[in-house]
Amino acid sequence: MPTIADSITETKRLLNSNTRSELDLIEVEINDTVTQFKLTHNADGIRAGSYISVSNGNTAPETMYVTKRNQFDVYVLRGMDGSTAQTWAAGSLIEVEPRFTGHQIYQAVKQAIHALPENVYGVNTFTADFATSEQSKTVTLALEDDTPTGFTNILSATRTARSSEDRLLKFNCKIQEYDGTYKLIRQEGIEKTVTAQVTYSHPFVTGTLNLDTDLVSTVKMSSEMTDIPPLGAGAILMLAEESTRLDLHAAGDSRGDGAVNPGDRSRYSLILQAQYDRRVSQEARRLMAKYGLRSDSVTGATFPTTLRSH
Repeated sequence: MPTIADSITETKRLLNSNTRSELDLIEVEINDTVTQFKLTHNADGIRAGSYISVSNGNTAPETMYVTKRNQFDVYVLRGMDGSTAQTWAAGSLIEVEPRFTGHQIYQAVKQAIHALPENVYGVNTFTADFATSEQSKTVTLALEDDTPTGFTNILSATRTARSSEDRLLKFNCKIQEYDGTYKLIRQEGIEKTVTAQVTYSHPFVTGTLNLDTDLVSTVKMSSEMTDIPPLGAGAILMLAEESTRLDLHAAGDSRGDGAVNPGDRSRYSLILQAQYDRRVSQEARRLMAKYGLRSDSVTGATFPTTLRSH
């Protein structure tokens, strides 16, 4: 299943096109306080004044600033640009003056996931057995431990049939929250034992977004949605890059902006944003077609939420 690390890779593909950064490797493991280490391949682009991005696919990327270079020995300032100094094993990858550092892309991907609108959501299912005349049942929703708003709305509810000849019937019920405990409340007068199956919507689980966080099993996105965060992250980063033209102190031969017309980056950011909006709209329509129109699709759910049979 796709992870946050996969979204970072996809975002790089959207942003970099055929652009490639010079690469090197850390020769010997360094901890989070070391400010001098050796290179494996002696990359020419690593020099005083350059930024490097270090990553290994498992640890949050770190941005470093090179203060001095002596052949294979590099002297750096750690944890630059808001990143955190990490311990890096031998063989960890160094990107030299990347267009966007690994830390920047990682943060943009997380921002894009947090910013997903309410008309796309996670879906889960639970069952509850009601004894004869039992009117309510305490239920455990999948997200109770992750977020206080682990339930948004009932999407569908069915119960066992009245007899073996009947098909599954719609179940008239509501979910009520009491101080963090959720109860499924039966709202029909059938005096018999029934098993209810309830499908409900919930916010995405975004409390912890590590590189190995699975977008489907942990964040609870459907597999069809996993291309959306890279589009949002790409739009965020590309629009920010246009601002470099306003910094006269950064002008120099290394920028090479003459090949890029003013506004080109902004236009590409808008293209990515339009594709992001289109994909979000597609997924919202797919959910609506599958589960029906949610009464709280604009304002958010208010407890209790009721599904009535028709």
